[in-house]
Amino acid sequence: MCGLTAHAAGTPQTKSTPPAATSSSSGSSSGTMASDAPKARKPLPLPPPSSSSNVPQRAPFTGPANSRPLPPPSALAGVDIPDPLAAPEAASLEESVQQLLSEAVVSTASKRSQRIADVPMTISWIPAEELEGTGQFSLCEAIQYFPGMECRRGAMRKAAVSARGLGSNYLSNRLLLLQDGRPLTDPWTGQFYADETTPLTNLKQIEVIRGPGSTLYGSNAFSGVINMISRQPKDLMQDGRDWGSDMRLLLGQDRTWRAQATAAGRGGPVEALISYYGFGSDGPQLFNDPKIGRVDNNEDSLVHQVTGRVNIKSLTLDASFTNGEIGRPGGHQLATVGNCGKCHYTPNDVERVQNFNASAQVDQQLTDNLRVFAQAYTFFKRREVEMENAFDPESPQTPLGKRRRIGGEARGLLTLGDLTVTFGGDYKNDLVNNPNILPGLTMEDTTQDILGGFLDAEYRPFSQLVLSAGARYDKYMIPEKVWQTRTDQISPRASVVFHARPELTFRANYGRAFRAPTLAELAINQQMYASTLLGNSTLRAETLDTVEASVDFWPFERTVRLTGTGFYNLARNFINQELLFGATSQFKNVGDARVMGFEAEAAAQVAAINSSFDVSYQFLDARALAFENRPERPLDYAPQHRVYARGRTNFGKLAFAEIYALYVGERLDSGSLENPATGKFEQVKLPGYFTATARVGANVTKGLTVSVVGSNLFNAKYDESFGFPAPPLSLFSEIKFQY
Repeated sequence: MCGLTAHAAGTPQTKSTPPAATSSSSGSSSGTMASDAPKARKPLPLPPPSSSSNVPQRAPFTGPANSRPLPPPSALAGVDIPDPLAAPEAASLEESVQQLLSEAVVSTASKRSQRIADVPMTISWIPAEELEGTGQFSLCEAIQYFPGMECRRGAMRKAAVSARGLGSNYLSNRLLLLQDGRPLTDPWTGQFYADETTPLTNLKQIEVIRGPGSTLYGSNAFSGVINMISRQPKDLMQDGRDWGSDMRLLLGQDRTWRAQATAAGRGGPVEALISYYGFGSDGPQLFNDPKIGRVDNNEDSLVHQVTGRVNIKSLTLDASFTNGEIGRPGGHQLATVGNCGKCHYTPNDVERVQNFNASAQVDQQLTDNLRVFAQAYTFFKRREVEMENAFDPESPQTPLGKRRRIGGEARGLLTLGDLTVTFGGDYKNDLVNNPNILPGLTMEDTTQDILGGFLDAEYRPFSQLVLSAGARYDKYMIPEKVWQTRTDQISPRASVVFHARPELTFRANYGRAFRAPTLAELAINQQMYASTLLGNSTLRAETLDTVEASVDFWPFERTVRLTGTGFYNLARNFINQELLFGATSQFKNVGDARVMGFEAEAAAQVAAINSSFDVSYQFLDARALAFENRPERPLDYAPQHRVYARGRTNFGKLAFAEIYALYVGERLDSGSLENPATGKFEQVKLPGYFTATARVGANVTKGLTVSVVGSNLFNAKYDESFGFPAPPLSLFSEIKFQY
């Protein structure tokens, strides 16, 4: 289920279309596989493909549906489960849930609509309602409340997002971020900026792969893939109307506000949507220190975003523009260990950023067996940082960086009876204008062309067995003086899914991923504060081999779901910053790492108390292997123990409450402190912590909901990373109106 139970997704079922009247999706893999569902229950056919079926068909975007006899499992929070009380001739609730899950589809795992029951990877489906329930404002803050995902924030708005302990030293470049299937990663650093410049706005859901995804997506899909799926115009047009809208306003402490307004309409073959998002806050003032009279006034944020989308039959056009100005708080004086990003408190740094994204997509069924999809996209980013000059505070540094990406993809979906094949290729051209590069390079040198081709196939020799395999080839075209040891990459995958019984499924998967060094890791020459960071043209690409196996079990008439997953990862040629001398560091390959562990997940519906629950436990044994003169040691920020829990209950049809809780065990930080007894610098070990967030709301009238959100309810005092405290207890109230 969502977050907790892997392998769950939404469904194409909607209120306005009874199951018997819904036509199948011609040429889709899920349509082909529907005939193989258990004979005891009639499978739910899929609706016609949408004009933007690079993402799967979904139910209309809705909040909690209090007309149901009990809350759905979290994975079905945005899905219209048939109500047996409203339609006596319908199946029982449990049978309806079973039917929906057996035919639910996702697209991120294989770039095609695929039955969730047949996906071999560990994939979670997180509806937007679940993300909002965490009470967080950014993707980084919200994603940490779901199984297997880590987020730690640090100085200067840096955020490290990772899966299963494979962190990224505040670059987040080992986890690929997509929006509607196209990359949002930064062409310079390879990271995605998980702060307010990636707001949780106008989303329908997020699909998360925990594990390698390079077979389809290439570099950066190292430890996982996050695909943010946007709302379509039809998601706002309900009850047969040709237009719809929703609005929401949040207010709270620290002069925090969040506003969103979206409108959609239909005229003939044209559907359109336009949306505005705004966010402002003075921030939590994490570094106030009355002893020295210091006031932290650099946690402020001011972000505006405008989004538009037009669907014309099989053509989709969309664009968004984001303008943000955010303070960049520093940390305490810790140690001068290379470009640590938290060497001293920096109260006056400011970041200004503008992002523009646009794409055009065509999705067309050519024959009964062949469907084609093509898209072209572009990404522009302008980032200006006003940094305090450590040697001359009166003359701040103002580095300006510009990035541009032009890319495209074309793929086909071929269905031949029990065989389904996805094939295609993509191309990206990245250009970075950054003045902080190594001597001998010009800004025209920091460019790269990446050409990739992929093939992914699924075969069902009989109804209980699903075999699949795939491979991808990536060719890198980067100037040799930027990357001397550049290499092409091949990323294979193979898996098997066995439905032993309708309530019992076994899965096994092998995959290889890679991450090419980024242009920044190859060419940067940046003097920041009192430290210097250098690139390295001799870096080798990181690779990751993963084996995982899991079992899904649905006891008690499928009102409970139990999932167990074990995995083993071997990562080679890890890239990290290494201290050269003084405060100068350089990117280097620092050896190999081994990560193994397991995840135990459970979810349940309890009709007697009108509630649903999720709980998950993750164990990690993550170690950097011996390298040169360095002994084997635990990986930075890979806690051995992590527990997630969620509960939701409805109070009749008028109110609801939900709570999220998270425990993270002790873990190592990359920072270091001097041991008074030995006089040596030692790596910091951070203690474990527990935090919780909750939301309580009421449905005032149809379409009008008010709620109160609390974050860090017990005001836990802990450092997410050394020297950077977590925000304290915060309270906000929100009004949401949908028509």
